[in-house]
Amino acid sequence: MKPLHKLLTLSLGAMFVIAEGCTHKDLNDDAPTTIADNVEVVFDWSKAPRTQASSMVLYLYSGSKGMMNYWFKDRYGGNIRSYGGHHTAICHSNDDPYGHHLRNIESHDDFEIYTEGVTMLVGQGISARGIPRADGTEDQPLRVTPSMIYGAADTDLDIRVSALPQTITFYPEELVCRYSVEFVDVTNLKSADTHIDATLSSLAGGYYPGRMSPTSEVVSHAITLTPDDALTSLRADFYTFGTPAGPDMPHKLCLYIALKNRSGNYYTFDVTDQINDAPDPRNVSIRIYGLELPELPDDPTPPPAGGGMNVDIDNWQAIYFDVKV
Repeated sequence: MKPLHKLLTLSLGAMFVIAEGCTHKDLNDDAPTTIADNVEVVFDWSKAPRTQASSMVLYLYSGSKGMMNYWFKDRYGGNIRSYGGHHTAICHSNDDPYGHHLRNIESHDDFEIYTEGVTMLVGQGISARGIPRADGTEDQPLRVTPSMIYGAADTDLDIRVSALPQTITFYPEELVCRYSVEFVDVTNLKSADTHIDATLSSLAGGYYPGRMSPTSEVVSHAITLTPDDALTSLRADFYTFGTPAGPDMPHKLCLYIALKNRSGNYYTFDVTDQINDAPDPRNVSIRIYGLELPELPDDPTPPPAGGGMNVDIDNWQAIYFDVKV
């Protein structure tokens, strides 16, 4: 590993596009009696045996010496130079450097991974600003879902001052939760544009890898659902940071369906029990039965040139659906 210059950006992409790893101080300026010259970093994947992580980042915090960080070109590790002594540490995968953002990286406990805000509903290509939201969730920031992140933390790491080889080992695990949303036995899905968006409320806005805990920030996530070939079901599989730290909250799923006659229906579902009472909070399945869409003629008014249903935000019709589980 090569030490880099200090970087001021908090974006993963910007941090690592310039060089391979960084320290906040050139170790060559320090006396040999403070330096560990040959430290092998090993990432043991026994807690995530199916990982596809391609690279890793390590942050070492050494009290008065500040923070050092290193980028590894693969998921197995490599050799570094470091200050000797007691450290705390954070490591995480770096597979989506432009989708994940960092803040408070100088603090082991407050180091946070989060995602950016949503400006557009991807499926329908309409602005997310001003779309109807479930009651009580209007003020929640609308965020992109994270991709898979692996990580680990250590609060009691000792590195010897020595030129002799020594090894430190980390055991990364999944930091995000797997969620799925499925609508079963949907009626008249042929009446709708098959690019269907949804929002899911009251989820954690980020993750503290130093604490191995989601943050307490409350956000909604935007997702896109895909119909099956028979047009009888809808499904989305995605990742989240889980539910926010703190007391359980209600969760609302909002479904935005543009119909082929250029009208739009906005459905609200209370899925609180399916999330808060999930048998495994890291693997949550939300299933809703019996969604019925309006029946339209086989040849409704065609969409405007260039595609898209072109539903004006003000024309969404609110429908509150009684969830059957």
